[in-house]
Amino acid sequence: MRYSTYPFGRAFDMDGGGAADLQTDVMRFMAILSLCLVAIFALVQSIPAQVPAPPQSEAEPKPPEPAPAVPVPKEPVVVEAPAPIVVPEPVEPAPAPTPKAPPVVTAPRPAPPPPKVEQPPSSPEPAPSKPQEGFTLRFASDQALTALVAREDIGFYAIGQESASRMQFDRGRVEFWQASVPKQYHEMHASTVPGSVRDALRRSGQPADVVWAVTLPSRLSRDLNRFLANYSGGDLIIAANGTLRREE
Repeated sequence: MRYSTYPFGRAFDMDGGGAADLQTDVMRFMAILSLCLVAIFALVQSIPAQVPAPPQSEAEPKPPEPAPAVPVPKEPVVVEAPAPIVVPEPVEPAPAPTPKAPPVVTAPRPAPPPPKVEQPPSSPEPAPSKPQEGFTLRFASDQALTALVAREDIGFYAIGQESASRMQFDRGRVEFWQASVPKQYHEMHASTVPGSVRDALRRSGQPADVVWAVTLPSRLSRDLNRFLANYSGGDLIIAANGTLRREE
């Protein structure tokens, strides 16, 4: 069997010895704490105190900087220049007057004759126009020709060597149809035939080398014969209203 043993001194001195040990431990702890506080205080005393400067407010004006010193120019030293010495120039003797030559009198020259202005040769006066010999039969306008043919007041033909064609209107378009050569007709110059009529003949296949002829009613035939009997020439113009007039 195992038995536990305890010190007999502690067991019998609980009132005196236990309190003394507790007091000793407390004093020892206080001493250690005091040493620590003293060391900390000494360390704090060794650090120099730095007080931060208060921030400068923007409202407070800064002290003006001193203006730079302006150097004062020294007065220049005026040195008087010596007065210039004037040397008199030598006076040259005046030249002797030279004798003037007598004026030469020349005989007056005659003025040159005025230039000749060549006058252009006078154009000969136009000779009086002779009355036109021969007659030319034409229409007053292209509309006059087409209007008379459309009303069948006249007949208009293109006569070739072997055949003839008569001008007709088909739905308002100029056409040339085969026809017999008229027994009596009046020849017209090709320059008096409208271009649309010549184009219509070309479309029909007829040769361009033709004689342009017109047949007139009895009234226009009488007027035409009267002009031919009374005049030797002129332009005989057929108007759209079926009348005939003469112009020189």
